[in-house]
Amino acid sequence: MRTSPVLSDADRRRMESVGMEPLQKALRDGLQVLEFEEYPEPLQESGNVSPALFLRGRSDCLYAPTVAIVGTRSASLYGKACAYKFAQALARAGVTVVSGGALGIDAAAHRGALEAEGRTVAVLATGVDTVYPRVHHGLFQQIADSGCLVSQFAVGSRINDFKFLIRNVLIAGLSSAVIVIEAPAKSGALSTATAANELGREVFVVPANIDMHGFQGSFSLLRDGATLVTHPDQILESLQIEPIVETPLPVASSLGARILGVLGAQPLSTEKIVELTGLDPSDVLSELTDLELDGRVIRGAGGYALRP
Repeated sequence: MRTSPVLSDADRRRMESVGMEPLQKALRDGLQVLEFEEYPEPLQESGNVSPALFLRGRSDCLYAPTVAIVGTRSASLYGKACAYKFAQALARAGVTVVSGGALGIDAAAHRGALEAEGRTVAVLATGVDTVYPRVHHGLFQQIADSGCLVSQFAVGSRINDFKFLIRNVLIAGLSSAVIVIEAPAKSGALSTATAANELGREVFVVPANIDMHGFQGSFSLLRDGATLVTHPDQILESLQIEPIVETPLPVASSLGARILGVLGAQPLSTEKIVELTGLDPSDVLSELTDLELDGRVIRGAGGYALRP
């Protein structure tokens, strides 16, 4: 790594002054180090000057078609469901789903890819030996088992705000396209979209109701020329990848159809559904369970909503 052509003399002197014991231990524990010459082609072409990437997991997933899914940590039920749906469909078609390992949209995208038994990459703003946020310990292990954790920050690196912007540039560099789902007016996802634009990558935006605060940054991207997308197949078509034919959902019962008729993108409580449908509460609960198992509705803290 010290001989990398992208290192300055000052960089080499700093490396020589740093103890290598933590890195050597991490290498014994399975850490991989990719040097610039080993980067996937899109990242090499991006001009990313990081001399090395630190990786835990399977490096081969970096060389498949890659699409980033990014958005806010404070995501709505609708936003997380969209991220999950897009990631699931892309992963089933052989695309590696790239995201930032954060709460909200990132976590939903990683989980959607994992549920499809596909590949996903979490690009971190810490060293790959650090779990941030801590609640993602189990998720990160799943990602490392079927994909990989990647960082350009050394083992032992801790969290700093400025590192997220650097991380976002790497997400864009690793990806053939970027999908923005639920980005507020001030969102780190917008910096990923900006980096992707500068690299000539296509930026896609999933729409929502115009009064949803969490999508105001997404709407600004659309005004600036990003491509509106409503189905994962549109992404696959852009990448010239054949979509996987989905199994049709079972026909809803008459009671289920009445419930579906009152649901939308915004979650409704069980009590509100009972009020709007006039159905018995026990029937509503039973039908909601069936509809959730069928993949027609999603449940969150605010109640039930239609799955996008």
